[in-house]
Amino acid sequence: MQPHLRYGGAERQTVLLSNAVHRRYGRAAVVLHERVGGLLDGLDPGVAVESLGLDDHLRTPLVARRLRRLLDERFRDGERSLVGLHLWASILAGALADRPRDDGFTFVYYEDLDPREHARFIRLGRAKQALVRQVFRRRDVVVANTEGVADAMVQVYGLERRPRVISPAVDLPALRAAVESPATPVARQRPLSVVSVGALVPLKGLDVVYQGLLSSGLEVEWHVVGEGPLRGWLEALPSDGPVLVRVHGGHPRPYELVKDADLLVHGSHSEALGLVVLEAIGCGVPVVASATSGPTEMVRLLGDRPEVLSLFPVGDAQALSQVLARRAADLAGRPGLAEMQDHVRRYSIDVTADDWAALAADHGCSF
Repeated sequence: MQPHLRYGGAERQTVLLSNAVHRRYGRAAVVLHERVGGLLDGLDPGVAVESLGLDDHLRTPLVARRLRRLLDERFRDGERSLVGLHLWASILAGALADRPRDDGFTFVYYEDLDPREHARFIRLGRAKQALVRQVFRRRDVVVANTEGVADAMVQVYGLERRPRVISPAVDLPALRAAVESPATPVARQRPLSVVSVGALVPLKGLDVVYQGLLSSGLEVEWHVVGEGPLRGWLEALPSDGPVLVRVHGGHPRPYELVKDADLLVHGSHSEALGLVVLEAIGCGVPVVASATSGPTEMVRLLGDRPEVLSLFPVGDAQALSQVLARRAADLAGRPGLAEMQDHVRRYSIDVTADDWAALAADHGCSF
């Protein structure tokens, strides 16, 4: 369950996981506060989609009542089901709908934000986080999306037990198919093609990326994929300088645009993981990312390979410019697609589906 399926990493992960669970086990449903979003068409036709008809943080108790009624009427079938709650709005509603000693459902509270940083980037973030903290402290089945987030939850939320970790993941076969599909080459107006993917909001550090590109001295075509309030600023940037900006809007399969780039640059100020980083690598495209929690954990777990993933200090445009210059000079030495995919294979959606199935089995739930 989550609020909607508009473009975003959390929403894309829900689509990928739901499809994988349905493909392997034949049992998956997505419950949305409101049935909207450009990613709805990405769900397998066999995945049930239910809408609560209300996406309003101020009416969370009503969302909770509708969720409880939906579960009891549509999903109580004699077997225990796993109810995954994703993003703070759904976590708060789920906590109100969750009943102690319920014999039909096990509620799983899933955190995919870095609690040390993220609250300051969203409206009423501190107040929402205070409510979420109480939920995480009082529930038995709590899951984090990375090792770093699990540690931060213990620290920030004061949890007595470290949450189980189940990572988000990417569909490597789908990425390979996208790369290998025939396509008409797009004529470049600059020698270097760089892409950034994410919501067009200050959190994503697009101003830092732009300044880094300018300072690098490179002739760059910068493709920006996403939706948000900064679109106007991006479209107003000069078109006759060394950095030519192309804004694409939201896209259900951003990797179809990423695969033709020389580099993906991800400048976020806070990133618990970074699905777009994994997708780029899965497409054979090297990444330069800010050293937030997620990309830093990837380097630690997968190994330090700057030809695949390079980091720069968060918010430091000058450091980014220097990394960009080094990476642009070494593009000919980047690994091939098979090697890049092998590098991130632990983040395969099949591995993640196995982890969710194991969690379900531990709590007597069926997939």
